[in-house]
Amino acid sequence: MPGTISVFKQDSQRDSYAHKPYSNSGICAKLVTTNQNGGRDAIVLGINKPVIIGRNPALCSYVIRDSVVSSVHCKLYAIYSSTGGIVVSCQDLSMNGIILNGHKIRKASVILMDGDTIEIPTSQTFKCVHLWKERAEKENIFDPTPSSQISYKQIGRYTVTSHCLGSGSFATVHLALDVEEHRQVACKMIRIRKDESKEKVWKEVRILMALNHPNINKVYDVDVIGRNMQIFLQLCTGGDLFTYISSHTESECRLVEGEAKYIMYQILKGLVYLHDKSISHRDLKPENLLLYFPGPYPRILIADFGLARPKAYQETLNVCGTVQYLPPEGILALDNKHLGYVGMPADCWSAGVILFVMLAGFHPFDCEPSSQCRCSSDFFSSYEDSQDGGLSECSQFCMEKEVQTKRRIVDGAIDFHKDPWSKMPNGALEPVSTPALIAFTFSAVRLPDPPRSLIFCSQPKDL
Repeated sequence: MPGTISVFKQDSQRDSYAHKPYSNSGICAKLVTTNQNGGRDAIVLGINKPVIIGRNPALCSYVIRDSVVSSVHCKLYAIYSSTGGIVVSCQDLSMNGIILNGHKIRKASVILMDGDTIEIPTSQTFKCVHLWKERAEKENIFDPTPSSQISYKQIGRYTVTSHCLGSGSFATVHLALDVEEHRQVACKMIRIRKDESKEKVWKEVRILMALNHPNINKVYDVDVIGRNMQIFLQLCTGGDLFTYISSHTESECRLVEGEAKYIMYQILKGLVYLHDKSISHRDLKPENLLLYFPGPYPRILIADFGLARPKAYQETLNVCGTVQYLPPEGILALDNKHLGYVGMPADCWSAGVILFVMLAGFHPFDCEPSSQCRCSSDFFSSYEDSQDGGLSECSQFCMEKEVQTKRRIVDGAIDFHKDPWSKMPNGALEPVSTPALIAFTFSAVRLPDPPRSLIFCSQPKDL
């Protein structure tokens, strides 16, 4: 049930508000509309404070008394993005859909960019205005100044926008629209440098296109133009698990036990599906776990299969992934080229580390708890500080102690300054033994059907 929202009556000659008052009050976006009486309303959005639009006053924050409007028509949400800005999304829950910038959307969640319009068919139209805007920065001083105007490119049936959802060393991800299926998608653009790399990428794409599981980020389509490959993926509007955990500042970046169990169950279900097909992910971490919709108890999708490997039951000498999530045998193989490791057990180890991070709020092997390095929320703030071009004290300390971190993983010598479990918030479920839960996570190969205590009212229908 959403909280009460503020709806401001605007002057007909003014259609915007100053940025500063909204920033101070925590309001990050607004939707401007003309109501049925001809007046102008502004529905304001705060981070993690959903707004529901519909006809039922008992369920909705903003009520439209119109027969074409569903009882609960759509849900608006604003969250922090992994790049430092905000993501505003709208989830259609209606019988007749919504119209985004003139395109019909049915039973899907869409990202609203600054200036986008959504319309309830034959009823009201809302214009989205971002009050917190991410600064467009140059990669280097010789690059042209990034334009604030969104441009579009047609690739097959997809309209790809210049709005960047994320970027990495080898690819960038842009927002796109699938007109035929009435949904937004993510377009991952990869620049292929060599012919052998092209064949390798195609091999990985064919494997991924055959995957179909509610906890695996689905590949819809692939298009190749010259050396540029575009992979069209299922869009997740809730951000990644790393950003979601770090947003829980009121609980020192810890999730409640019930929610951590629910998320962990989904991760393991996805891994079982992959491992049954002899595929290992090899880079499982919170940044590569996406939330399908924003909000608590989210549906989780495993994403970014750039390092995935078929025939994962075989030992490999090619160690890849993130050091903090590698198992001891992976660390040994990383430093000793004649040694190898197996991808599938490594995925299970990584899942156990993710569980620890969700419950404790810090990484078990990242750095020693000392006066130099205070963990818990510092684990997350250090990452955010590094995105701003600087390194926090915790980040510098951890980088200097990478060898020590590897040794801690191999030896398993962890000495906590404080018991991380004593302040762990309880969820709505009955608490379980933490050592038993971790042992279950690390040793899991196959999962039975979930116990009734893991079934929540917010669980997606297709799980």
